[in-house]
Order: sequence, then C-alpha cells, then structure tokens
Amino acid sequence: MKKKKLLPEDAKIIQFPSLGHLAASLTVKLNFDDVTKFWFFNEYVKAYLSEDPDLMPFVNKIKESSMLARKFRLKKTKALRKKEQEVINRFGLNPNDIENIFDLIEDEGEL
Repeated sequence: MKKKKLLPEDAKIIQFPSLGHLAASLTVKLNFDDVTKFWFFNEYVKAYLSEDPDLMPFVNKIKESSMLARKFRLKKTKALRKKEQEVINRFGLNPNDIENIFDLIEDEGEL
C-alpha cells in the first residue's frame, strides 16, 4: 500500500478546473520527473509572486495572448514595470538592499 505524504500544518487546498487530458498528462509527467504536485505548484506560485526573471516572460506571453487581458491594463502594467526598473537602476537598489535599509531604520529606533 502506498504511503500518503503528509502536508504541512499550514497547508491550504487550492482547486481549479482543468481539461481532463491536461490533468492526466500533468500527473504522468510529474510522476516521470519524480515531482509532487504539492512541490511543483508551490514552487511555481513562489516564482510568480517573487517575479522570478525566468518565469515572467512566460507570464507576459500568457497575458498578451489572453482574451481576458485588456490592452489598456497591459500597457499600464508595462509602463509601471519600466518605471520600477528605472528607479532600481538609478539608485542601484535590489530588494535585499531595501530590506536592509528598513532593518537599519528599525534598529536605530530601538536605541
């Protein structure tokens, strides 16, 4: 009998509909690659939320081809991303630098 893997205590179930053949193909491919659905989707979501540079071109491709995406919203988002990158480049800051600045400010407040 196959032993069921336990989920972390704070795990939440996310469900979404999918085409039958996609669900079956995903299960087969993940089993072949020895990857669990839990790990695969959590890593994908983390990459999306952290705007992983390897994933974002794919996400943008999906958004541009989606019938749900409005051209105005896409244009505005692209402009905001461009402006964000300009600010980052101008000040030479990355997310870790920004976090360190807030840590320093917090430490000074405790003195």
